[in-house]
Amino acid sequence: MTMTVLASPMAAGSSYSTAVFGLVGVLIGAVVAGGVSLWTANETRKAAERAWVRDNRRTIYDRFLTCGQTLLVVCEDARKADNEGAATTVSSADVKFWEAYGVVLTVAGGELADAARTYAYRLQEARESLRSKSVMPPDRFDRVTPLIREGRHATIDAMRVELGLEKISWPEADYNSFLGTELQEEFAEGLKNRRPDASA
Repeated sequence: MTMTVLASPMAAGSSYSTAVFGLVGVLIGAVVAGGVSLWTANETRKAAERAWVRDNRRTIYDRFLTCGQTLLVVCEDARKADNEGAATTVSSADVKFWEAYGVVLTVAGGELADAARTYAYRLQEARESLRSKSVMPPDRFDRVTPLIREGRHATIDAMRVELGLEKISWPEADYNSFLGTELQEEFAEGLKNRRPDASA
């Protein structure tokens, strides 16, 4: 006698359940893998952007400080009598400085942006004094110069913070670089009569 074994409904349901669970597992795995890939791609993009800013900050800051110092020097030279071509030189330096300033603001944090703004607008007053457009009389130029120097130092301090560098100390106005040498006293005496300059 031949016996035929029929699959029970329970056995069929069990195989269907296994297939469904397997399909769901595959779908979940695909969703998770896709999510991880998307997250990884997003983090990679952000890391690349941060790396670009970090790598380019030094160049941007260097250009800003260089242009600022150049503008101050040409402004001082322009105050001298019979300085032909001074207006053109100052105008060119002024344009380059404000171009650099705009770029700094695109990558600077709040503290640096504030310091750079103060430095920039003090320089602007020095430049405007040459055209009698300053809010202060032209004879205030020598009093503005030391304040520009302070603004430059504050800007550099903020830059160093953003670059992750240690803080440095700045010399006082009467700093004697010949301390401990035979020129110490002579320099100290001469320092008393020296006009404030644009040194960094």
